[in-house]
Amino acid sequence: MAETRLEALEFGAMIDRDGFRLRLLPAGHIVGSAMLHVTRKKDGATLLYTGDFKARRGRTTQPVNFIQADTLIMETTFGLPHLTFPAQMEIDAAVLRFVNDAISDGETPVLYGYSLGKAQEALALLAENGIPVLSHPKVAEMTEACRAAGVDLPEPVLFEGFAREGHVVVAPPNAVRAKIMRGLKNKRTAMLTGWALQPGSFYRYRVDEVIPMSDHADYVGLHECVTRVRPKRVLTVHGYVKEFAAELRSKGIDAWCAMGGDQLELSLGKAPSVTPGMGGPRHSRPVCQLADFSDVCRLVGETSSRLTKIEYLVNYLRALESDECLKLATGWLCGEALPRRIGRRAINLGSATIKRSLQAIPGLRPERYVEISASQNDIARTARILLQEIPLSPYPLTLAGLHEFFLDLESSPGSLEKVDLLSKRLHELHPVEGETVVRLLTGDLRIGLKEGLVEEAVGIAFEATAAEVRNANMLTGDLGKTALLAKQKNLSSARLTPLVPIRCMLASPLERDASGALDYSKLPFQQPFWLEPKYDGIRAQLHKTGEVVGLFSRDLRPLDQEFPELVAAAKKLSGDFVLDGELIAYAEGRKLGFGDLQKRLGRKRVEGDLFMESAEGAASVPLKYIAFDVLWKDGQDVLDLTLVERRSILEGLELSGMFECIELFRVGGSEETEMLFKRSLKSGHEGLILKNPAGKYLPGRRGKDWIKLKGVMPTLDCVVVFAEQGHGKRADVLSDYTFAVRDEISGTLKVLGKAYSGLTDEEIEELTEHFMKHTLAKERRKRRVEPNIVLEIAFDSIRRSPRHDSGLALRFPRIKCIRHDKTVADIDTVKAAENLIGK
Repeated sequence: MAETRLEALEFGAMIDRDGFRLRLLPAGHIVGSAMLHVTRKKDGATLLYTGDFKARRGRTTQPVNFIQADTLIMETTFGLPHLTFPAQMEIDAAVLRFVNDAISDGETPVLYGYSLGKAQEALALLAENGIPVLSHPKVAEMTEACRAAGVDLPEPVLFEGFAREGHVVVAPPNAVRAKIMRGLKNKRTAMLTGWALQPGSFYRYRVDEVIPMSDHADYVGLHECVTRVRPKRVLTVHGYVKEFAAELRSKGIDAWCAMGGDQLELSLGKAPSVTPGMGGPRHSRPVCQLADFSDVCRLVGETSSRLTKIEYLVNYLRALESDECLKLATGWLCGEALPRRIGRRAINLGSATIKRSLQAIPGLRPERYVEISASQNDIARTARILLQEIPLSPYPLTLAGLHEFFLDLESSPGSLEKVDLLSKRLHELHPVEGETVVRLLTGDLRIGLKEGLVEEAVGIAFEATAAEVRNANMLTGDLGKTALLAKQKNLSSARLTPLVPIRCMLASPLERDASGALDYSKLPFQQPFWLEPKYDGIRAQLHKTGEVVGLFSRDLRPLDQEFPELVAAAKKLSGDFVLDGELIAYAEGRKLGFGDLQKRLGRKRVEGDLFMESAEGAASVPLKYIAFDVLWKDGQDVLDLTLVERRSILEGLELSGMFECIELFRVGGSEETEMLFKRSLKSGHEGLILKNPAGKYLPGRRGKDWIKLKGVMPTLDCVVVFAEQGHGKRADVLSDYTFAVRDEISGTLKVLGKAYSGLTDEEIEELTEHFMKHTLAKERRKRRVEPNIVLEIAFDSIRRSPRHDSGLALRFPRIKCIRHDKTVADIDTVKAAENLIGK
């Protein structure tokens, strides 16, 4: 019979092992939690390891029992002075007041607290006051376990998605966005957490109230532990380890962080005051413009209310001191470190560069980066936490100063120079401001702020309509410049500016009828209409003024380095203009598509680059620019002209060589359209674009004047083999899925791609719970899972690629649906996927 490694002990019972006497003491944390007291018998030396503990007496746990020890290893979760809880009576009163107020207003009170610990404390408090409770399934499960262990608690009544009048629902924190809770209408929510004492907790947890109830010792409780244990030496673990150890040393106690890295104090004077929530006494936060910008970003990110976000932005924008600050801050709110213009490429730094910059900061241990990064799955949050743990001397930074830093970073010649520059700057910033800078450099503030919200805020701040601001922003392509025009009451002067890209006009899809055929009865404008081929290429704007040429992608990114021969050829064209068109791979006698062009995206053309000059390389792919619209000509924008008028101007341009006007068909009925549609698909195009001849060009709009008719691309049934944590608001769920098809020869699964769009929040939550239970292996935030979930994957095209072991890759894969009716035996094969290449 195998020897068990578990041995149950009563509190206080002693056991002798290998020259040591072990004793378990109540920790007061949750039911059954214990501290370990160790005595070395040869010399009587003692040690107490607390683990998680609570100094205050709870309703459902045995009170903590401190005894003297020479060495104390203690947790310091709440090791800052401001993390001192109110009296227990006040906390109880806050819970009961919240519950009674909600019930009086006809609402269902919901208390969120850990399913083991705080949930039982809340249940006991409510039971004492005769208030009926419905328990979330996880809470009910833990409560039954506690009852079996002898805790005096009422039998749990299960919450099943609805609540009777006068009842309280108790649920775990991770159920805030769960399907079972979203179905509960007319509720009022409160989070039970010790972090209620942190600034912004009300917004962070997205509840109506936060109440400081915790299973851990607060700041006062930590000192009580030290006083009662009377140790000669203290080692701190978890939480504010360095800060609390430093405070104990200031009182003459030999105390250090157990992980090391403490800094010896050079002064025995009074430590600087602590700014709540800012990481300790070394990080006092000077008032500065970047601090104000960071604060408004935090506030915006902590609320899910659209109106509240706008209110924060309006107040901030109105209070900015100068036009320069307004222009910079407005652009940054859209996540752009530097405004768009010709030749300027985004300075979005990859996580590898930022990681190297953080690891280069003096005093930071590489292994600590790995530890924090694995727990956060967010490079900006990782930066903030790491900066909190090292000694810094932050100084005020203006918005203009940050802009100069971005310009210096942009002009740095190589990655090593960028790492050095960023590392030095982060070392000079407060942790919160450092997080903001990293977010701007990654191109995403991740605060739930879309450009449209900023446009609305600009309009309200400076008494303009959202439509006026939106229109001006579409023309200028620069929201910072638009904000200045709004402040100056001069939005009407906004004009399209050559060499500054604007957002493209988009086409809406034509609906299909029940049989799957295109439904021409749903066309939004009258016949006759115009038809153009829909090419399988790259949407691109071509700007030319004098001999200066700019080429921009659909997402406004410069393409001059990827396609230098096209830019050079455009300089020889006569006239000044801004064209909208499609960049295609072109060769007589053979079909080329997006896959041929994709080889060149993101690569610089440098002389002597063998890859680019190879006969097999991307530079060998011939190019054509197919122009289908003109937006600006010889100093005047022509957006307000009809398509007929714009086409006349386009045909008047002397395009030649690599440039030509798109083929145009003028048709008067659906039969002729259907014939051309089939011919277009046969010719290798994606379909047709149907246009209203009287329509204007609407930048950034998916209007009804352009309609796209696309062929139906077959879908593939694939099985999920890896599930990965998402990012931002999806960082706590498994929302990114790597999928595979079957190799019909070997029978093994071959990866085809990865998708993360197409499912609802409810479906993602269901899959997260499923994959958590069916995990085969875990590496950081990625899980290898049992292949038992089949997804139907839609995509734009399929091509050969060495990226995956199937030898194939999908363009724009998206999840059409979960195929609960299928198993892994029903998925498609590699051969079936190969048959779709070129279709």
